[in-house]
Amino acid sequence: MTLTPRMEHGLVLLLVLMVLIPCGLVIAIVSEVPFREIPSDPAERVVLPDGYTVTLVNSTTWSLPGALGGKTYVIMDRNGNRVIVATQAFASAEERDAVIRVYNANAIGRGRQAGGLIVHGQYIISVTPADPDIIQAHRAAVASALSEI
Repeated sequence: MTLTPRMEHGLVLLLVLMVLIPCGLVIAIVSEVPFREIPSDPAERVVLPDGYTVTLVNSTTWSLPGALGGKTYVIMDRNGNRVIVATQAFASAEERDAVIRVYNANAIGRGRQAGGLIVHGQYIISVTPADPDIIQAHRAAVASALSEI
């Protein structure tokens, strides 16, 4: 029996490289969000454009290990579109990251809402729904407010 390169060997090698190269690039490029203390809730500093109002603000604490407390904001526009923005501070980076892993492990509708998470320092900011018109309208205000913190 002689070992000669065959077309199947090349295809297997190509498939393995198609998985390993992107995974390796993601591991090399992506960095962890640093855990740092932020003096105030980041959502409090967001300036809404005209026609958008905060209709409800509640103090909440998620029933998760390490949750220190936060606030829930309900934002509405002139058309009645509603977005819920919830913030929560965590005691350590490990507890914050564990919540993110649990959130990403669940499928939408099975323990996970249709929304998105933003990590900023010790805070997790949950926006539900993830990309409605109301969020697009003041995306620049959110980015500038978060960059100032």
